[in-house]
Amino acid sequence: MTGTIYLKQSDMYLKITGSSNNRLKISRSLHSRSYIMKHEAFLMEGSRFVTDYLKNNEPKWIILSAEATPASRAVANNASEAGFDVLEITAKLFSEISDTTHSQGIIAVCKLPEIKESEFKPEGTFLLLDRISDPGNTGTIIRSAAAFGCSSVILGEGCCFPFLPKVNRASAGSNVKVPLLYDIDLPSFMLQNSDNCTFIGADASGGPIEQIKASTGSTGIVIGSEAHGISEKVRDRLDATVSIPMKEGVESLNAAVSASILLYVAGSQN
Repeated sequence: MTGTIYLKQSDMYLKITGSSNNRLKISRSLHSRSYIMKHEAFLMEGSRFVTDYLKNNEPKWIILSAEATPASRAVANNASEAGFDVLEITAKLFSEISDTTHSQGIIAVCKLPEIKESEFKPEGTFLLLDRISDPGNTGTIIRSAAAFGCSSVILGEGCCFPFLPKVNRASAGSNVKVPLLYDIDLPSFMLQNSDNCTFIGADASGGPIEQIKASTGSTGIVIGSEAHGISEKVRDRLDATVSIPMKEGVESLNAAVSASILLYVAGSQN
């Protein structure tokens, strides 16, 4: 396979017939954190997610399956007309990049957002995730953060990397809509921002949930792992803990549901 590229008759796409093409090699590698970081790129799959991404962002390139759905092909046409490279490849080559069982046949290779911790200032209501390692929970939390107007999500050490394909899918593409910091030493972050932020943790033995509404200034809501809860070092930096009222006999809610409810309550202040 030579990786030969030639233009379609329509001149809209670059057609790639070989797997050795460098951009395809890079795209195939973007399922691991190390290569996402190395290439400063991640995958956004699906016609709706790619459409949303293109409204405010420029992709590195677009990949289109020869068996793409009409909706995906329409998105690719718009991207090509906007001046972005669209690489059309066979369904077999596309399956080596795709992370979904029933793909719509379009993937955007996106630029990895860069936010420096030294330049970051927490404001409003924001989330801190303490050892949330499940991709589905991580993505759902980020999606809820976008839905409820959360200003940012701070992912502590031990959390799932927020730009893996499974996280991106669970977030419905919201990992580019909410500022994200990751690999953060949460106790140090909380100490550095203790003068202008209130930190409230979700805990089954915590106080009334209304405390979130009562807090003034910037509020960081801390969500711990389902298996171990909030770690002791992070707990030591909390100003308060709150619990979500539930009927007896229900053990707990998962981390994503808890985060969503607390964000809703925090955002319902009048």
